[in-house]
Amino acid sequence: MLVLPAAVVFAFYITYPLLHTIVLSAYSWSALNPVRTWQGMGNYVELYHDPVLRVALINNGLWIVLSLVLQLPLAMLLALGIGSALRRHRMLRTLFFSPLIVPAVAVGLIWQLFYEPNFGALNALFEAIGLDGWTAGWLGDPKLATLCIIIVSSWRYTGFHMMILLAGLQAIPDDIYEAARIDGASAWRTFWHITLPLMKRIVLVDALLITVGSVKIFDLIWVMTEGGPNRASEVLATYMYRTAFSDDRMGYAAAIATVMLVLTLIATVIYVRLTGQEEAEA
Repeated sequence: MLVLPAAVVFAFYITYPLLHTIVLSAYSWSALNPVRTWQGMGNYVELYHDPVLRVALINNGLWIVLSLVLQLPLAMLLALGIGSALRRHRMLRTLFFSPLIVPAVAVGLIWQLFYEPNFGALNALFEAIGLDGWTAGWLGDPKLATLCIIIVSSWRYTGFHMMILLAGLQAIPDDIYEAARIDGASAWRTFWHITLPLMKRIVLVDALLITVGSVKIFDLIWVMTEGGPNRASEVLATYMYRTAFSDDRMGYAAAIATVMLVLTLIATVIYVRLTGQEEAEA
């Protein structure tokens, strides 16, 4: 009875929309002509042969891998380096966390100007230090656009993940570290044999957050490139949005949303299995 109100809210705002989206993915319909035509698995068959979906899946996979490689180690280094109660460390934590407070649209517009090929700060910097050959079109280059936005996302969210890992570090008793120092353990051995094993659960949670966020990423990409140039930075969320509100294919967009749901569930199942193995080993 105590959890019933929360369960009702969850069912109404989460469970029902998810199930309704899966049902809608079996129809062909539009907002202008909401008469639904049964398609069965037709939308999914079309998705299977859709070259844009393959590009979006590859880009989402790239987002997951590079976000984990960039954000997780850097967040751990920051948490270890500025985790004390010193005033300067508190100021640095605030500084590194502050990009998350800035609205995503503002972040996208600022970095779009930074990457601008004609008068942007990045190309101007390379030209000023004599590295003219390093200048590029950045967001206009199909090979660089996705990587450029991933760097922006890492800049924005690394401070957030730093705070999560910092909370885990602060939960480790100081007595353990004191015993390691008495035994003569080096900083590296202390981190590898004490900090990392005790932080495993927190690291897995943070990795899950990064993975799910990479599957759902939309705002920065839409502001900076809208999935371009020529679909080069398209991901599932931008493709779903374009299909629903530009092409007016609501059923097909619901099928793309269902694919996103499945990928998120896969990541969650992997996390649950990893944490289950940890508990079994303990």
